[in-house]
Amino acid sequence: MHNVPSLLPVASGAFYTEDTFWTAAGVAVALVVGCGGVWAAFRAAHPRRRLTYTVSHRPLVHRHIGGNLEVRRNGTLLTDPHLVEVVLTNPGRRDIASTAFDGGEPLRVDLAVPYLEVLRTESSPSSAQLPPARVHGSVLSVGPGRIGCGTTISYLLLVDTAPTYTCRHSLLDVEVRHLPAPQARRTTRQTSLVRP
Repeated sequence: MHNVPSLLPVASGAFYTEDTFWTAAGVAVALVVGCGGVWAAFRAAHPRRRLTYTVSHRPLVHRHIGGNLEVRRNGTLLTDPHLVEVVLTNPGRRDIASTAFDGGEPLRVDLAVPYLEVLRTESSPSSAQLPPARVHGSVLSVGPGRIGCGTTISYLLLVDTAPTYTCRHSLLDVEVRHLPAPQARRTTRQTSLVRP
């Protein structure tokens, strides 16, 4: 039997006792901690701006009523009136400035219905300054305008026939996310369709 010399160096001790190992490990930990600190400082100085929206609708008349019932709004006969609620929320820690609307283009919610009117606009907090909103054809346009952090804006609209909707926007550096509408809830609040 012949002894074959090993070409591999033999460690004089366990790897974790080597100074080189602990130096390298210390540098790696310092890099990870340093990068984490830089990232945390950047996120604190530049928090991401976010906007969520939901769209829900319900028929104006909930049960079948016999006889001749006509629903009119400003003289316009509605065949299947629905109430639509569009809710915009800024859950982030930064305001969405009016300059975030690229080229001054508003956020547009197209409900694809033949009749559209804003019945009510509300905000939380109630003191929040709201961006301008207008309707043209089947489209609700919002902005450009500031949407403060923590602000929720809701628009109640009257449409004729059940809507389908699309949302388009040109917001810069804002994550826009659609949230599913909450389950239909009964409300004790009545919406007047008659102008005083």
